[in-house]
Amino acid sequence: MKIRITRLVMVAAIAAVAALASNGVAWAQSCPTSPNFSPDFTSYQACLTMNGFDFQTPVVAPPGPPGFYPVITPPPPPPVVSTVLRLTPNQTYWAGSAWYNTQQPVSGAFSSTFIFEISGNSTPADGIAFVIQNSAAGTAALGPEGCGIGFGGSTGGCTPYQGPQTGITQSLAVELNTYMNSEDQSGNDVQIQSCLTAANSVDQSCTIAINSSLNLLPVPITLSDGNPHTMIINYSGPSTKLLDVILDGNDLFSGGVVFDMTTIGLNSGNAWVGFTGATGGAFDNQDILSWTFSPGAQTVVVTQTAPAILSFPNAAGNTVYSYTAQLTAAYATPAVTVQPILMSQAACDALVQVNFWPARCFVYQNAENTGLDESVVFAVTCPDSSGDTCGSNVNPFDAALGSGFSFLYSDNPLFVYPGIDLILNPLPGWVKWPLPSPPTPLTPISPPAKGSMSNQIVSFSVVQDPGGHTLGGSGGGASYWVATYDMPDEFGPGLQAGPGITITSPISSKAYAENTTVAATYTCSNPSSSQPLSSPTGPYLTATTCTQAAGTQTSCSFTPIVGPGKLGGLSCTGTFVTPSKKGTYIFEVTGVDSGGNQNLGAVTYKVN
Repeated sequence: MKIRITRLVMVAAIAAVAALASNGVAWAQSCPTSPNFSPDFTSYQACLTMNGFDFQTPVVAPPGPPGFYPVITPPPPPPVVSTVLRLTPNQTYWAGSAWYNTQQPVSGAFSSTFIFEISGNSTPADGIAFVIQNSAAGTAALGPEGCGIGFGGSTGGCTPYQGPQTGITQSLAVELNTYMNSEDQSGNDVQIQSCLTAANSVDQSCTIAINSSLNLLPVPITLSDGNPHTMIINYSGPSTKLLDVILDGNDLFSGGVVFDMTTIGLNSGNAWVGFTGATGGAFDNQDILSWTFSPGAQTVVVTQTAPAILSFPNAAGNTVYSYTAQLTAAYATPAVTVQPILMSQAACDALVQVNFWPARCFVYQNAENTGLDESVVFAVTCPDSSGDTCGSNVNPFDAALGSGFSFLYSDNPLFVYPGIDLILNPLPGWVKWPLPSPPTPLTPISPPAKGSMSNQIVSFSVVQDPGGHTLGGSGGGASYWVATYDMPDEFGPGLQAGPGITITSPISSKAYAENTTVAATYTCSNPSSSQPLSSPTGPYLTATTCTQAAGTQTSCSFTPIVGPGKLGGLSCTGTFVTPSKKGTYIFEVTGVDSGGNQNLGAVTYKVN
């Protein structure tokens, strides 16, 4: 909020003041590698450095905001939120900042989720910001109060009391503005602000992007209405450099804005991450209820209209694999966070083979960097949902999820399962098992319980390079997922890979005349391991082709899965002409399922 004050007071240099933890035990806790304040700020309080300034006094803030306080309006459990990080009190002319004590990798892909609540005044001001910075002040960084929102200066008349006069250098801020000053388009907007390495500013000259139409969203949002709101900051990494903001499931910048994070002057790709907030002539309590920061993760809003694709770069900045998601039914909170977890094939196999021996995890080519190929397990959560769990009985999460990747046969030597009809059969899987509760931190992965895994495979394809694409059903809920092959549950009827094949014409051992047109009828069933689509356990492979080797196929019709033991599949007809020479001959049919598995069926017949 803009203020017009002429009183000058000399103040000593600002010092960083760490707010006392409300529970002495917090000081003894070790800090996670990255911020993980979930479901609230009860734990890891000593992992934040906090700075406050009371501009009206003006003094370096005594113990108090920023600090840890009881939640004012608890969101409906679960999870239970009790302790929040308060950036400013419900008082005039304050500024506060809170920084995680360890710099975080921000030049690569990351996703950060926080729930905020702004309450306590009918004329709220001025707002909060999520800030990435590598300024010389480090964790003591704090900018002006009022319209500066604790991170940015202003040339439009925002004149603070004594204290911080300029913005934080080498910073980028995602600003949640709650008061309309001369620099603003509205008093309820979200802006991305950066002056690159110079001192940050709330001026429009430093605006990267702005959304001032929050009241025009399908469900209008007022940032300062006293209700909890979920914000997700997503960065795609060096290959596409897309920065995006998702507020209560709404993508505010239509897939992201291009921004090179390295232009703010990072420390070997790292920077401090945290929050700032400020009040001016108007004020409110500005609270952060929970916060996680996940390096390597990305978040996307999924829809029913088209697949959302998240591309993941390796350490060299090259995109080498992707994750896709598309809703198959409406979902109330459609933001999905995907965290890739890289590991050796042996480590990944040990997880999968608890339930599926002798299955193996695919090794993705160049997953880490040149010459380093690894398996990739994906942790999938829904940050807008209760406890990140993705779906409930009232709001089920039904989606098609998948992974696209390049691979080397030399990295996956047993990709062809031995001894099955001498035909190439990948026996693919898309294996799911539950995340721990709560779902963060996502690494390390604890071994899944026996019986907790399910194979959700729907399709698998191989293209040249080679490249693979695995697709499966969500099965509901937040989960780990991994693309596999040599799955023991991908055997069809008679322990054959691929669809089971039944040939009713020609009839085995029957004699036909020379040069005679004979009707061909045959079926390729769905794999016997596939269950009805209502089953949560999968797999969901279907017969995709059913082809006769000789003659002409005239038609194929699809019979859906209608219940247990009813496999469905393709029923086909055709014709062929018998040879002009007497003898015994073979009529062959090849079936391929949506997992790429092939099966060969044949009968012998005679020509008299």
